[in-house]
Amino acid sequence: MATMSELASALGLTDSPRVVTTSVPPYTVVHTNRAWSEATGYRFLEVVGKTCDVLQGPETEQGAVEVLRSALKSGNPATVVLINYRKDGIPFRNMLHCELVEGGSHWVGTMMVDSAVPNVARLPRTAEELAPPVPLAPVNYAKAAHCQPRKRPRRADKQRLKDVLANTTEPIVLCAKEFPHVITHANQPWLEMCGYTQEEVEGLTNKILTGPETDPAAIRDLLDCVRRCEPSHQTLINYKKGGVRFVNEVRTLPVYDEQDELAAFMSMLSEVDESDIGAADLCPGHAHLWAALQLRFEANSISGAAQEEAAQRLLSNHEAILADMTSLPPYKTQPSVRRVPSTERPYADQALREVCRRLMGCAFGSSPGRGVIDERLEAAHPLRPAQQETWAVATDFLDARIQSEPMPSGREADMSAAAAEALRSVLQELRKEACA
Repeated sequence: MATMSELASALGLTDSPRVVTTSVPPYTVVHTNRAWSEATGYRFLEVVGKTCDVLQGPETEQGAVEVLRSALKSGNPATVVLINYRKDGIPFRNMLHCELVEGGSHWVGTMMVDSAVPNVARLPRTAEELAPPVPLAPVNYAKAAHCQPRKRPRRADKQRLKDVLANTTEPIVLCAKEFPHVITHANQPWLEMCGYTQEEVEGLTNKILTGPETDPAAIRDLLDCVRRCEPSHQTLINYKKGGVRFVNEVRTLPVYDEQDELAAFMSMLSEVDESDIGAADLCPGHAHLWAALQLRFEANSISGAAQEEAAQRLLSNHEAILADMTSLPPYKTQPSVRRVPSTERPYADQALREVCRRLMGCAFGSSPGRGVIDERLEAAHPLRPAQQETWAVATDFLDARIQSEPMPSGREADMSAAAAEALRSVLQELRKEACA
């Protein structure tokens, strides 16, 4: 088996199941790759800070375990064959090779997984243990009580890869040193803050955090610094999973190994509380986007009375519509109408603005007006499918909820029949694009 000489290589992309642990007992997990997760059924966030004992069970050969422990204690590489157990309790034969990385800071274990082992019983698991992990809801790290005051690295300090891996308090993502700088490792705070899992982001780029209001000039400046292997400090509008918009003070720095060779690039994120923002042009939140649409509605004539009425109703009631669209069961009205998950609320808000813009005839090829922006993610953006799926659900919801006649319950009509027809025309157009 090939020698793993560098920590950066241990973190690199590979189809082989791999785990990286600390070099001292109890050898806690600091990194797993997607292949390891697929082989064991555990996600990185389920095992980080724990040990690989989670894979052991009643038929795990203790003699092989002792051989492995003895090798770890002496710092020697070892290869053992074990019966391990997946998260779902299914046993498998595991040829595990462990060795210290150069410098001795971490152990790396590479697995060769055989098929399920015959004549070995599946390990009983409770329903709670077998339940799929709950999707992450992004955490606001500007207000999180567990956040500690941040000690920013000085420009003169060289960031060492082993030290970056040991940082478990600040949101950090590591990227390959080669363009396009794909993500190789994200630590627990980064994953919690951005709402992703390690398995989702492995092999992608930090482009997943960009969106309509991310300043392309700031991104170009950041990438220029990366090309020169220089630190960069930018304040950006970024987006968490599901389109949650936040102000991000990000420091990007080169990371070196013990031989002073470039090993990776790191980005350390700092979520800025909106009340602390001094730069007015960052326009935190979404209120300014609706305000821009309202100003355009008041300042420009709209082609068609029906379109004008529909746009006016949407502008006046978008908060109530969004609340209903993303509400949790039990639903007060029309329980059969599909809602948007609350985690996708920002995308639903975007969909409402897109409908409003189209009703007002905003043409993005020209100048739609100050603050009126095209929020559609470009086709190559990794989050485009998630955004478009939410937009499709949002259009279906609006289509089902529009009422142009008074209801027996006493609810008044939302708008005239002509306005409802104009709105449904836009919804049909947007749904067709979203489902394409």
